[in-house]
Amino acid sequence: MSNFQINNSRFEKRNKRRKTNVVLNTLIGLVFVLILVIGSQLIFGDNGDDKTAKYNEQPDIKLASEENKSEQENTDKKTEDNDQNKLDENADGKETETEESELDTEDEAKEESEEDSFDQATITEGDPGSGIAETIENPAWSPIGTSQTGPHAADYTKGSQDWNEMTKALSYATGIPESDMIIWFLGNNGGPNDAAGTISPKDKSVKYKVYITWVENDGWKPTKIEKLN
Repeated sequence: MSNFQINNSRFEKRNKRRKTNVVLNTLIGLVFVLILVIGSQLIFGDNGDDKTAKYNEQPDIKLASEENKSEQENTDKKTEDNDQNKLDENADGKETETEESELDTEDEAKEESEEDSFDQATITEGDPGSGIAETIENPAWSPIGTSQTGPHAADYTKGSQDWNEMTKALSYATGIPESDMIIWFLGNNGGPNDAAGTISPKDKSVKYKVYITWVENDGWKPTKIEKLN
């Protein structure tokens, strides 16, 4: 083999080795670059994702907080409304019970007063056609008392002291409260110290003629009641 051939063979080998080294170095460089790129993506990409996630989560947290606050306010409002309704219902119930209790008490007092008025009374049926259903006389009746002194002369002027005391005597005899009384007539009954009054309750369920007489220093005293037809 000639020297030329030997030299040419060596050159080709060196040339191949150089090319191989260039390829290897290039591949190593590419691998290094890829490692850098992937590593930076992992490092900076995670932080960016975390920030993005946190940023994206904030509106959801705020929205949930607002929804919870709104639900709490609605719940509190419903509770307040329910409590107020209960208070109103209780107040209305108590007022109604109080009013009914007062009415029942007034009715019971009225019935008891009427019963007491006739408790010891002698009741006689009236004659047919007389217009009198019953005659009532009670020995337990007493004068109602008076602030008048000295000689007495009956005064039938409405609103006078005598008129007011006679009205009390009519109420005492029949048990009809003065506030519930209609006075149809109140006047002289044949003597200076004798009077009579025709009265009824405001519902006009019954009508009485009441006879009263003056007792010196003690006031007017009922003597007889006629229950009229």
